[in-house]
Amino acid sequence: MRWYFKFFFSFYLVCAVQMCLGQKIIVRVVDSRNGHPLPEQQISISFLYGENGKASQGKPLLLQTDAEGQAFFSLPEPLPQHLSAQVHLSSHHWRCGCAVLVSTQDLIQKGAVGAESQKPASGAAKAGPGEIVFVARPLGFFERLLYPLVKG
Repeated sequence: MRWYFKFFFSFYLVCAVQMCLGQKIIVRVVDSRNGHPLPEQQISISFLYGENGKASQGKPLLLQTDAEGQAFFSLPEPLPQHLSAQVHLSSHHWRCGCAVLVSTQDLIQKGAVGAESQKPASGAAKAGPGEIVFVARPLGFFERLLYPLVKG
């Protein structure tokens, strides 16, 4: 009976380590009005090691969302302390909270949502564990009209 508990404890330990290492992370970019995905958006991911997430290692990971507005990547080994994600929208007619800085543990356990300028109309902006969600909204008429003046 004792070997039975050792086996299950070892199995549980291996499964727990496997879930943390090589953890698959999903990045989604959605429209705030209706929750529809935004395909073909560029995303960059930086893994931050060291004290307070200040030291970076290597080049950023560059991804592109698929037709479902999603991009996938696995966390490297050893796990970084923090992770920085940024979406680069392909059109200037969109506005979003386009950057996220999150601790890796919080991302794995809770997920992260980019700071949106307006609350989304749909529930698509909720991030689950291991998920980063960016919410974009189209610029309004006056915002598009004044955009060239503000950009300059």
